[in-house]
Amino acid sequence: MHVRCLVDAPDRLANLLFRILERVLKSFEDHTVVDKVIRVSSGIDWALARAVALTDKPAVGPVRAAEAGTGKPGARINRADLAQFLVPRIEDDAWIRKAPLVWTTRG
Repeated sequence: MHVRCLVDAPDRLANLLFRILERVLKSFEDHTVVDKVIRVSSGIDWALARAVALTDKPAVGPVRAAEAGTGKPGARINRADLAQFLVPRIEDDAWIRKAPLVWTTRG
């Protein structure tokens, strides 16, 4: 019985990895549809902040933001730091019709 479990393990691992990949790809598909609706069809001013990997640590700052391809982003951002970036954007038009990638240097 232990031999069979070892033989089945690669198949189970492959199935698990496939399901994870499938979910990731689905989220990118959803992301693309939302992006298109906002950019093309909404008729409103918009800003789409893109967060790198999120963490639950306390804010550490400083927050960095750049449009894709214009800077080398960090690997993560804490949710508290992301909120500190997003809230002022409500009244600030610096990122209107842009989609900045947002990160912290110390996340």
